[in-house]
Amino acid sequence: MRLRHIAMAAVASVGGLGLVGVGAHAVFTTSTASSQTINAGTLGVVLSSPDAPGCTSPTDGCTSLTLSPVGPVGSTFDTAPSLITITNTGNIPAYYSTVNVSDTNNNSTFRSELGMCDYSYGGNGAGHYVGVDNNGLLTAQEGTFNISGSGAEYVIQPGATDSYAIDFYAGQASSVCGGSAIPSLTQAAQGGSLSMTITYAYTG
Repeated sequence: MRLRHIAMAAVASVGGLGLVGVGAHAVFTTSTASSQTINAGTLGVVLSSPDAPGCTSPTDGCTSLTLSPVGPVGSTFDTAPSLITITNTGNIPAYYSTVNVSDTNNNSTFRSELGMCDYSYGGNGAGHYVGVDNNGLLTAQEGTFNISGSGAEYVIQPGATDSYAIDFYAGQASSVCGGSAIPSLTQAAQGGSLSMTITYAYTG
C-alpha cells in the first residue's frame, strides 16, 4: 500500500507540472548576424614593344606580339635587343607560372648553331630581377620550365610592369648577356630562317 501511494503521488506531481507549463511564455530573446560580399578579381596581362607594330603601348591590349624581322645576317652577327614590356592590366597580382620557348624553322643547322640571350630588365615593381635569365645555344633553352616562386620577382602587381629583351647571335658572345662566344654559322646554315616564340603563363 505504501508503494502504491508513492506511485500515485508521482503521477499527480507530473500532472501538476504539465498544468504549470500551459500558458507560460519565454520573453528573453536575442540574435546576431554577420554578412560579407566577396568579389572575384580580373587577371589581365598585356605585352608591348617599340619594335612590334600595332603593339607599341599597353593600351593596344596585345596579349601576343610579333617583333619586326631581323636580317639577312652573316655568319657572325649579334642582333639589337628588342625590349618587351609586360603590364598587369588586371586588378589582382599576376604570378609567373611557366615559360615555354619554341621555334619553327626551315633549316636544322641554322637552328642548332644560333645563340639566344634572354635578359630581364625588371620593371616598375619592387623586387623584380634584373640580369641574365638564359644565355647560350637556342636549342638548350627550348622547352617548358616552371618559374613560379614566392619572391617579389615572381609576381607583377596590378598596374606594375616587368620587361625583358631577346638577343640572337653567332660567332661571338652576346652583346647583352655576355658570356662565352659561340662558333660562327657554318655553310649549311645559309638561307636559314627561324621564328622563335616565348610564352609566359600566369596565375592569379
